[in-house]
Amino acid sequence: MVKPHDPGAASSLIDSDIKEENMDNVQLAKDCVRLVGGKENVATVTHCFTRLRFQLKDKSKADIAALKELDGTLDALEVGDQTQVIIGPQVNEVFKEVEKVVGKSVADPTPVQDDAAAAADGATEKKGFTVGRLLDTVAGIFAPVITAITAGGMVKAALLIMGLFGLPTDSQEYYILNFIADAVFYFLPILLAFSSANKLGCNPYIAAIVGGVLLHPNWTALVSANEPVSFFGLPVTLYNYSSSVLPIILTVLFMSFVERFAEKVSPNVVKAVLQPLLTLGITAPVALIVIGPLGSIIGGFLASILSFLDTNVPILVPTIVGAVCPLLVFAGMHLAIFPSLQTIQLADMGYETVCGPGMLAANMAIAGSTLATAFRVKKAKNREMSISTGITALCGITEPALYGVVFKFHRPLVAGMIGGAVGGLFAGIMHLKRYAFATPGIPALPTFMGDDPMNIVIAVATVVIAFVVAFIASLILGVDEDGAEKQKA
Repeated sequence: MVKPHDPGAASSLIDSDIKEENMDNVQLAKDCVRLVGGKENVATVTHCFTRLRFQLKDKSKADIAALKELDGTLDALEVGDQTQVIIGPQVNEVFKEVEKVVGKSVADPTPVQDDAAAAADGATEKKGFTVGRLLDTVAGIFAPVITAITAGGMVKAALLIMGLFGLPTDSQEYYILNFIADAVFYFLPILLAFSSANKLGCNPYIAAIVGGVLLHPNWTALVSANEPVSFFGLPVTLYNYSSSVLPIILTVLFMSFVERFAEKVSPNVVKAVLQPLLTLGITAPVALIVIGPLGSIIGGFLASILSFLDTNVPILVPTIVGAVCPLLVFAGMHLAIFPSLQTIQLADMGYETVCGPGMLAANMAIAGSTLATAFRVKKAKNREMSISTGITALCGITEPALYGVVFKFHRPLVAGMIGGAVGGLFAGIMHLKRYAFATPGIPALPTFMGDDPMNIVIAVATVVIAFVVAFIASLILGVDEDGAEKQKA
C-alpha cells in the first residue's frame, strides 16, 4: 500500500486525472462528430476560444437537441451556415480530438485540389448569396487570425508596462520588442490572405504570396517615391497595404475565380505548373492595379464613417456594443462584425473605439450579473457554475457564463445588458480608446494604455461601473431557478 504522502502516489493521482480528462475529451469529440451527422457530413471544422464551428454538407443531419445535452457542452446552435457547439475554455483540447476523428484535411480546411467530389460538394454548398453566408464567411476569415492579433496586442501591452517600470523607449530591447508586437499588424494581409483562401476554397499558399506582393520592399519603395508607375501602359495607383484588411480579402475572392478558370483551361499534362502560373500571374497584377486601390478606397470610406462617429457621437457605439454584445457573442457573430472595422480604425487613427470600450463594459457586466446570480440561486451546482463562469468572464471569456448562467436564467441577461449599456455610455462620454487588440477583460487592461495617461484610469472606471451596475441589477431582478430547471427538462 502506498502512503498518501508518497510522491509516487501523488504522481499517479495526477496522471490518473489527466488520463480521465483526456478520455472525456476523446468521447466528447466522438459524440460531437456523431451528432453532426458523422465525419462524412463534415465539410470543415474550426474553433474559436470557446466553440467548435462545423461547416456541414447537410445541416439537417445535425441533432442540435442531443448536442445540447452532451456532458461537456454548454450549448449548440446554428449560425448562418455553421453548426456551432459551445464547449468552453477547453475547446482547443476537444478540437484536437475532433481533428483525429475527421482528419486534418477537414479540420484544417485547406482544399484538396484533386478531390473532385469535395470540390463538387463545396461548389454546391457555396451557391447563392445570403446575409448569413456573408457573415459566416467574414467570421471564418477572421477567427483563425484572432489569436495572432491578440498575441501582438498583448506584447504591445506588456511593452507599455515595461516602459512604465523604467525600460527606456530608446533602448534596443524596447526597439526589438516593439517591432515584434507590430509584426502581426504589418503582415496582417498575409495572414488574412491565408485564412481567406482557406475559407473561400482556393490555394492558401499562393494567396499568401499575393499578400506578400502587396508588402514587398520594392512595392513599398515605389509608394515612398510617389512617382507615376504603369504596368504595360496601365496606371498603377500607389497605396501602402501594411495593416490593411479589405484589399487582400477582395483580392483572394477574385483569386478564387481565377484559380478555377486556370484549372479548367490548363491541360492535365502541364496543369501542375500552368495553373499556379496563371493564378499568380493574373491575380497579383490585378490586385496592384484594380482591386488593391478599390479595397483601399472602400476601407478609407469606412474609416471616415468611424472617424465621424468617434468625433461627433462618441457615446453611440460603446453604448450600443455594451448593451447588445452578449447577444452577438451568444450568436457567434461578434467575429463577423468587429475585427474588420476595428482593424481599419486602428490602422487609420492609431486607436479603436468600435469594439474595445463597449465590449469591455459588456464583458464586465456579464461577470457582475453572473457572480450576483450566485447569491440568488439555491442549488449548489448553479452557485458553483455562477462563480466559476463569472470569474472566467472577468478575464474576458464570457461564453461559459452566457450559456451556463445568463441565458439559462434570463434575468441576469437583462441585468448584464443594463450594466453593459451604462458602462459603455460612460466609456463613450469619456472617449475611452483601445490601442491594441486582446479579448477585453481585466488581464487585457494594459491595451488601454497609450498617449493619454488618463485613458487607463477611464478603462478601470468602466470596469467598475459596468460590473457594479450589473451586479446590483442582477441582485434586484433575481432568478427564476425553478422555472429555468423545468424549461430545461
